[in-house]
Amino acid sequence: MSGESSREKSKRYSAIKTRLFVADIFLSVVAIGAFQFILSRPVSRFAFGLHENFYLACLIYLAAFLAFVYMVGLPLNFYGSFLVERDFGLSRQDLGGWLWDEVKSVLLSFFLYAACIEGFYLILRNFPIYWWLIAAAVWIFFSVFLTRIMPVVLIPLFYRYSPIEDDSLKKRIMSLAKKTHIKLTQVCQIDFSRKTSKANAALVGLGSTRKVILADTLVNGFEPDEVEAVVAHELGHQKYLHIWQLLAFSSLVTFAGFFLLSRVAGRIVAVTGASGLSDIYILPLLVLLMLGFGLVLLPVQNWFSRLLEKQADSFTLRITGNPDSFIRVMSKLADMNLAEIDPSFLKKIFMYNHPPINERIEMARRQGSSSINR
Repeated sequence: MSGESSREKSKRYSAIKTRLFVADIFLSVVAIGAFQFILSRPVSRFAFGLHENFYLACLIYLAAFLAFVYMVGLPLNFYGSFLVERDFGLSRQDLGGWLWDEVKSVLLSFFLYAACIEGFYLILRNFPIYWWLIAAAVWIFFSVFLTRIMPVVLIPLFYRYSPIEDDSLKKRIMSLAKKTHIKLTQVCQIDFSRKTSKANAALVGLGSTRKVILADTLVNGFEPDEVEAVVAHELGHQKYLHIWQLLAFSSLVTFAGFFLLSRVAGRIVAVTGASGLSDIYILPLLVLLMLGFGLVLLPVQNWFSRLLEKQADSFTLRITGNPDSFIRVMSKLADMNLAEIDPSFLKKIFMYNHPPINERIEMARRQGSSSINR
């Protein structure tokens, strides 16, 4: 829109994304509910008609269920992840590139969902008393496994790694790691610019697969002291073992979710007329219950994540001693990513796993002022 300021544009973008967030939840609930009450019974009969083996029939049923939910949500997904991103100048992908990424995402998601659901029923059918405890433990192990292989297997499906070519920047980053007494296994960049104009960074992986990943849009579009601030933030996550804290928090939520499901299992079976909790006919209902549980806990999960991000920000300001570069990088990232500077309270608790930009900048200003006054 001609003459539109970056702040106005970010507010408009955020408003659309908020509506898409709500619409996606609503549409998911409607699609899952529709499948449960209209299609689940005939699809489960069809699956077992094709093959008597429970696990093969389950795979057929799961494919139909996931395909239905995906197709119902596809128009909204296409609008939100392709049309809106291109309309705001954030996406650099053409339709073919978006479709190829979508195919890879669908296949990967199906593989992961199939592994989880087949494992869930295997445990449920063989351990009818303590299934919830075993299922939670296996889920946690699976989460750790995915976290470990993410940099090696998952990310390369969508982005290409490359070394940081600027030797002075590389030395600066390695020096920062040495200063913080953190063994840095690798710092690399990925080709964000091939798909988007946004900039980002992340600490991913565990142990020997741990990497600090910087978007090439960040490396090429920001000053060295600004990139250093971003890397320091990622090192802060490592310093305080935030990945492990998040995994521990997720583990508690997982145990609680499976335990509560075990408590209401009898009621679910009685109301639906299913042969038992392992009857695949009621899988969509179980998914709805877990989705509802996740939505109830979403504000708590986001709050915990924001707490860790704030701690990493504080570490950044202490270790770099340069609040001005931190403020600059926050402002530039907000402009590049069209992040809303000051979201409403409801947006913050339901949609933000990082502190809003205004809070991060204000903390940097306070810390800078306190340093000057000492």
